[in-house]
Amino acid sequence: MSGDGLDGPLDLVVRGGRVLDPASGIDARLDVGVRYGRVVALEPDLSALIAPAQAAYPPNLGTALIDATDRIVTPGFIDLHAHVYTGVCGLSVPADETSSRSGVTTVISAGDAGANTIEGFRRLTVQSSRTRVLAFLHVSNVGLAPWPAGESRDLDMLDVEAGIRAVRENPDIVLGVKVRMTEGSVVGDNGLEPLRRAVAIADATGLPLMMHIGFCPRPIGELLALLRPGDIVTHCFTGSSNTLVEDGHLAAAAHRARASGILFDVAHGFGSFDYRVADIAIGEGFWPDTISTDLHSLSAAEIVIDLPTTMSKFLCLGMPLEDVVDRVTARPAAVIGRGATLGSLAVGRIADMAVIDVEEREQRFVDSFGGTRTGTRAIRVAHTIRAGIPWFGPLPHPGRGVSVRPD
Repeated sequence: MSGDGLDGPLDLVVRGGRVLDPASGIDARLDVGVRYGRVVALEPDLSALIAPAQAAYPPNLGTALIDATDRIVTPGFIDLHAHVYTGVCGLSVPADETSSRSGVTTVISAGDAGANTIEGFRRLTVQSSRTRVLAFLHVSNVGLAPWPAGESRDLDMLDVEAGIRAVRENPDIVLGVKVRMTEGSVVGDNGLEPLRRAVAIADATGLPLMMHIGFCPRPIGELLALLRPGDIVTHCFTGSSNTLVEDGHLAAAAHRARASGILFDVAHGFGSFDYRVADIAIGEGFWPDTISTDLHSLSAAEIVIDLPTTMSKFLCLGMPLEDVVDRVTARPAAVIGRGATLGSLAVGRIADMAVIDVEEREQRFVDSFGGTRTGTRAIRVAHTIRAGIPWFGPLPHPGRGVSVRPD
């Protein structure tokens, strides 16, 4: 499996790992060859294209090598729900500080910015991060800047026309629309109106909607009835009221929503993942469509930690490794409409990779409501590679022509 770019030595070779790429159906022991920041070869042995370093002038740095023997090589992880607008929202954490050690190469900001703050988000966060940062635009003009005050209690701040304009002016980074549907503290007494306005923006721009649930202002069926195929319910396993569980079972409306094409995302967070709810859902065959962290300033220090920890919790719950990897690579890439460019190691794709170990060791996992589980496997990231460049390695000499963030 080779493509263009094999007319000379490779910039990077990740050698001897089990390449696990659900999007391409690849599960084999292969070398991954990278040139100009993209995957150009997947072969059993790329030794012939490895160039040694030379001290001659001008110097040749040779091919960078990563030994992935006895490890697993996956596409770079995509965290569909995190908060990274540092300096504006107190709930945020810097994207690079967590991505660099966790295999995450793409972070989706879940509503940090609204129509009035998206340009600042571009300058302060997108352009200053080595991580690829994309966004769901908040229905509130100010996004989550008021946190912990609720952003949707004043309907004057939920300007549909402003939201539509912001989406159309930022198509390279805005992937959808976000709304938080929590009664009182977030939406005040506005009931379903914030959701209706968010749907109006999403309808007008042809983008998906991400709806945060937890202490919803109305029974969950009424909220789900307003969503469309491709929309996302985030915090799907929260243990708070008016969510997916009713009378000890998954609400019939949740099953109907999934059958209609609505998607369900984990978004663990500091207060949004409950093993009891997960047990009920999984017992009814209701696994999440995507696994994300809801990483922020409260959850990063404890409970969530990072995406591999959240992934490990689903291994503990019985989800096969191949499905866990799918939920953080191919699935979220498709959800955000970037399946043609992200979430795969197919030849020609951007060389975003995670090199991981699945360690056989006992580990105690904690949910957001005090529940605990003990698992026997845990995912540990050995290397994060962003656009063909190992995160903790030195950047290559400019003469090699490798870009840190190719399109």
